[in-house]
Amino acid sequence: MAVSQNRYDVIVIGAGVAGLVCGNYLVRKGKKVLIAEHGKQVGGNIQGIWRKGYFFDAGSQSTENVGILFPILQELGLYKAEEWDRADWRWMTPDCDVVLRDFPQIRSDFKKYFPESASDIDAWFDFIEPGCNFMKEMMGDYPFPLLKRGMEKLRLNIKLTKVGMSMLKLMPETMRKSGSEKAREIFRDPRLAFLFGEFGNENMLLFMHYSFWYSFLYDYVYPRGGLVALANMLADSFKEKGGEIKLSCTVDKILTSGDTAIGVETSEGEKYYAEKIVNTGNPRRLVTQMCDPALFPKKYYSMMKDSPVSIAVITAFLGLDMDDRELADKLKTHHIIYWRTYGTSMDIYDPELHRKNWAMISWVSMHDKSLAPPDKNSIIVQVPMPYDWLNGWGTGSSDPLARNEDYKKLKNRVLDDIIEDMEYVAPGIAKKIEYKELATPRTLARYTLNPQGSIMGWSYDMYQTPLFGRFGRFTTPIKNLYMAGHYSVWPGGIVFSALTGKLVADGIYEGFSKVLLW
Repeated sequence: MAVSQNRYDVIVIGAGVAGLVCGNYLVRKGKKVLIAEHGKQVGGNIQGIWRKGYFFDAGSQSTENVGILFPILQELGLYKAEEWDRADWRWMTPDCDVVLRDFPQIRSDFKKYFPESASDIDAWFDFIEPGCNFMKEMMGDYPFPLLKRGMEKLRLNIKLTKVGMSMLKLMPETMRKSGSEKAREIFRDPRLAFLFGEFGNENMLLFMHYSFWYSFLYDYVYPRGGLVALANMLADSFKEKGGEIKLSCTVDKILTSGDTAIGVETSEGEKYYAEKIVNTGNPRRLVTQMCDPALFPKKYYSMMKDSPVSIAVITAFLGLDMDDRELADKLKTHHIIYWRTYGTSMDIYDPELHRKNWAMISWVSMHDKSLAPPDKNSIIVQVPMPYDWLNGWGTGSSDPLARNEDYKKLKNRVLDDIIEDMEYVAPGIAKKIEYKELATPRTLARYTLNPQGSIMGWSYDMYQTPLFGRFGRFTTPIKNLYMAGHYSVWPGGIVFSALTGKLVADGIYEGFSKVLLW
């Protein structure tokens, strides 16, 4: 094939949310765009799988709007309100069981279970509730300012400044302190200090607790068709506008001329050339394998190579011969988080670790009955687990492609244990399982190339993320090579990955200072 036929204006590496959003904005600017995707389908962390008539999300289980996702879809002409359902939450521990509906009910229910800590519970929510209401007014009523330009951005920033005036006294603390620290200050009961201060993310910035509680009560959503429906919708729109997607196309090398990116080379030896390259995936692989490390300053190289990433999870896919009435009586909500113990561990030597960390249960087919056979349902159970658990999941290797009999036996044991532990949440469910399968952190790493099978980008620990103190990092030391997606912005996630797709699509041609500031 002639080089001219392999030439594009922009090559985007990765067909996850960030890559698909970026590609959609670029083709609407009239650019010739190629999206190169390692996997066999689009979606990245929101891929989905079908097994014997049951649909399962293979990565993330829900998303939020927060004034970002829906406005982006509206700009692209892809938003339909009827295609999105609320994904409500329930928290369980050995000591309590609380559905998260509204603050008065939540306060009352937790005080019922922990009457000796009633004053501490009130103190915590007296602190959290105003911040949550601030987030609700800020994110619920207005689009995120970075989505807009010029005077409209200025007007939004002025409105949000007025909204936030009541929070000024709290801002220094909430932007410098972790939720873990604040909870330990308030709660004398260490169980509650853990439960409210961490809920799975140690040392998460206190300000982010406002955002999480806002999302728990008002903003977690789930699309009809599963999360992969979002990816498929973006991919179809991109291709309709003239964009090109190549699946099973792994970019192994960034082609450079001096310190400037000029194209990519795939694992099959194919070369594609472009004026701009946007990487939306694994930053460690980018600096250690895809580029000449000498092109990166030592500090940048070390930061991308050594900074800790977010947690990895195991995912149990369970197809249930159970109708809505019976399952609703057991699960109640779309999501349940169940803490077996008041702690989160990543001890790679603990053979029972999968039975000690929190578990998140998601009722995939709760609203969309096409996601399971008639009168049956799909659910998912996720538990944080290390990528290197028990000697690399029995493989003795760090290679996500490594498989052996020990790996298979370990997967089967863990899956059986998860099903047994589900009896605490939904008694009798084990006898109703028609289909079962387990994905490990290595499964996700194999399909997405995420380092260590991470699910959210960099660590949520404010003391460890390389992006703490800055919104994002979209440029690289290599000219015309840009970053979008989970690892370009903190705290990552589906919504902020989508935001980076738009910002990078605009910024690589207009300049990031202009896009971010005006």
